Amino acid sequence: MKNKTFAIITDFGFDFSVASMKALILKDFPSAQIIDIDHSIKQFSILSGAFVIHKVYEYFPDQTIFICVVDPGVGNKREPIYIDRGNYKFIGPNNGLFHYILKELGSSCKTYVIKEEFRPVKSTTFHGRDLFTPAAIEITKGNFDIVEPIDRDKLVLIHALDDEVPVITYIDGFGNIKTNISLSSNFNKKDFLKVNVNNTFYLIKVSNTFSEVASGELLCYRGSNDTLEIAANLASAEDILKVNVGDHIAIEK
Repeated sequence: MKNKTFAIITDFGFDFSVASMKALILKDFPSAQIIDIDHSIKQFSILSGAFVIHKVYEYFPDQTIFICVVDPGVGNKREPIYIDRGNYKFIGPNNGLFHYILKELGSSCKTYVIKEEFRPVKSTTFHGRDLFTPAAIEITKGNFDIVEPIDRDKLVLIHALDDEVPVITYIDGFGNIKTNISLSSNFNKKDFLKVNVNNTFYLIKVSNTFSEVASGELLCYRGSNDTLEIAANLASAEDILKVNVGDHIAIEK
């Protein structure tokens, strides 16, 4: 039998919570491949989680099942959902975490809610281990009795992105800023870019590499995900610009 592939993304940080989720998988699938996507998602940032899932999933082998847990509303009435796009499967909370996936795939994916009777009675704070991982295991075994269809109009999107508002979507460990602003392939032909960050304007040099600007100086570039990114050479753009995930950002003409 082909080894099963699971991919996990959380905002847990490095602690034993993730290990307990992996341990459950290995009990049923000892030869499973379990890939950590990112556990350093800014805590409670559904937006960052949504951005990362969307940008990374297509690099995985067919039939990967993604367990996605950025869930500030854990234990409340938000539904646990399962999204099936054929070659990729996603499990997580119905809180906007799959915003970009749902926007991109539209009707090409099937959407389900995990049934009430499968949900844990006592666990209200760790659905990553006690709900989402067990559901992923059952679905991998072919047990689809645990889910039922959910109307697409009940699927939660991130309200702030309904009109594709340009925002900061992710900040990595170096303080480099990623956005949802798509850029064309000829973007690097510009010399400088006028950027509006929270109604403050910055003239930032367009560069191909960090070392093209002086130490501590801001630069912007077309990132590996084809969106606008802002960094600082040997410094943190996050600290210089004093920004957070979700802050508004725009290119000015």
